[in-house]
This record gives sequence, structure tokens and C-alpha cells, in this order.
Amino acid sequence: MFVKKLFSLFLVALLTGCTVLPPGIENPHVTLNNLQVLDMTLLEQRYAVTLRVQNPNPVPIPISGMNFRLDINDTEFGRGVTHQAVTVPAYGEALVELNLVSNLVRLFDQVRGMESNKGQSLHYRLSGGISVADRLGKLPFEYQGEFNPRR
Repeated sequence: MFVKKLFSLFLVALLTGCTVLPPGIENPHVTLNNLQVLDMTLLEQRYAVTLRVQNPNPVPIPISGMNFRLDINDTEFGRGVTHQAVTVPAYGEALVELNLVSNLVRLFDQVRGMESNKGQSLHYRLSGGISVADRLGKLPFEYQGEFNPRR
């Protein structure tokens, strides 16, 4: 009987520790701030990506890492990760720098798509997860936008 109670108490403590943020707290908003070419090789391209993380909550969010995917015109362009630790202040924002890796096939697909849609805006989708320090799980995020490379 004592073992069952102890196990139940352990399970409740474990599940409570797995919550990412307290109830009523909103996920941060993540948007694309900048994208720069770092280097290009025959098979792989690396880009420096800056994401803006906005915290709509009255408590700071201590980020311990992030992962993301960038789609352009409904096609995966690349993925990236970082273990950069950043604390986003309450009702504040922070810039997080990451590397994005793409490959030659994805780059050619995007160039072909741009040629067939001359003068039109490119649609992008940014999605991923934020790891919060001392918590299990991730805070998901997704943002969609568009830009016109000709302007």
C-alpha cells in the first residue's frame, strides 16, 4: 500500500515537473528578422538567421535552445537549431541567432519557383519549438508571412 502511494506521489511530481509554462501563460511569438548567406558549397548552403522572440507574458522566459524549419512557397527551404541561452523579459523581446542549412536541390527549387512567379511575393512559413530552461517539452511556434524580393 505504501509503495502504491509513493509511486502515485512520484508520478504526480513527475507530471507537474513536465509542464512547460504555468497555466494561463501564452507561447512566445517568433518572427523572421533577418536571413543572410554564410557560405555555399556544391551540396550545402548555410545561412545566418535572426529570429525575433516576443514574450506576451508577465514572467520572463528562459530559453535554453530552439529548432526551426523555414518553408518558402510551401516547400521546405531548410532547418536550423541553436543551444544559445537567451532570457526573453516579461512583455519584452529578444533576438536569437541561428544557422539554417539547406541543400542544392532546395535552392534550385526555390529559384525555379521565383522564375515562374516573377513579380509576385514569396510566402514563407516559420515553425519550430523553443526549449525552456529546467523544463521538459517544447513551446511550439509558427509564423507565416510574405515578402517581395524585387522590392
